Amino acid sequence: MPDYTRRITYPLVSPANNLSVSIGAAHSESAVIPADSVRLVATVDCYVTFGTAPVADNTCMFLPAKVPEHFQFTAGEKVSVIRSSGDGVLCVTWGD
Repeated sequence: MPDYTRRITYPLVSPANNLSVSIGAAHSESAVIPADSVRLVATVDCYVTFGTAPVADNTCMFLPAKVPEHFQFTAGEKVSVIRSSGDGVLCVTWGD
């Protein structure tokens, strides 16, 4: 049986690279991200999705405001974001 009690004592993402994506009424895309994991945190509730040409809408994954989330990612893809109710900023962080 797997041991689910083990703690991770290192950061999942080294904060080497950061970019900000505006969150508004129309979806916004990040630049291409050359990493296999990302950390996302938004200043407002929003919806996000990933891909080579992603288009976020209100059926995508919900990301609550001010709650950092870590995701496995495919290098060379982008993050797309759209607001839930108000405008804000999505901060994307990845390591080298």
